Formats: sequence, C-alpha cells, structure tokens
Amino acid sequence: MAVFDDLSAQLAFLVSEHPLEGQGHGIDTVMGKWSTVATALVLRGHTLAGRPGFNPVEAMADTLADAYGLDPLAARVRSAQIVATAIGWRIFEDYLVESGELDEVPVATLREELVHSVRRLGATPWPSPTDPTPTSR
Repeated sequence: MAVFDDLSAQLAFLVSEHPLEGQGHGIDTVMGKWSTVATALVLRGHTLAGRPGFNPVEAMADTLADAYGLDPLAARVRSAQIVATAIGWRIFEDYLVESGELDEVPVATLREELVHSVRRLGATPWPSPTDPTPTSR
C-alpha cells in the first residue's frame, strides 16, 4: 500500500501539472506503474477507495469540469470511464494488440488514438446522446 500511495502522489503531481495530457502508456511511466500496482492490489482483495491522498477519478473529474464545462455528476461519470479505459489499456495492451490483429499499426499510433478517444469521451455530456445509426454493410 505504501508503494501505491507513493505512486499516487507522483501521479497527482503529474496530473495537476499537465491537465488533459496523457500520462504515458509504458509500464515504466508513473501511470503504468500506478495501474499495475492498483490492479495487483485489487486482485488481492485490497480496497483502494477512500485512501488518503490522490484520487484519480476526482482529479480527472475536476479537469473535465474545468475544460469542458461538464456538470459535477457528468464529470465524475466520464472521469470514472476514462480512468477505467486508461487502466484497462495499460494492463491489457499486449493482449488487445494481438487479439485485435493490430500488429501492422504502430503501438504509438494506437496509444495516441486512445488519448483522442478519451478526450472526446471527456467532453461528451452525460447522459450520452443517442447512439449513432449503424451503417449497412
């Protein structure tokens, strides 16, 4: 838990210094380490909610409210979705690239596209607009 708390403090600093910027995808980045440690702790039955210090969902919600004018509830919903996406991609990137047969797309391109996608999600009001109509094939 001490490692998690230390990484949380480092991540809080980075998020506050660079709002709306990606925090890196590699396992060696603070976000990569934080995601790995957080996932390992949760899988071992630890509760991360309510810990003193950095709350990434709250920090992201504040950023979304300031940047995109979302109301507090919408900002918290979108923030939780973005943090889930960020953790999921970092933990499962190798699997997602392989199972999606995405080897021909540079990983840097996939990561950058993910950053753009979560920015669009962060700017989307909640509840979501109606789903787009599927196109015929």
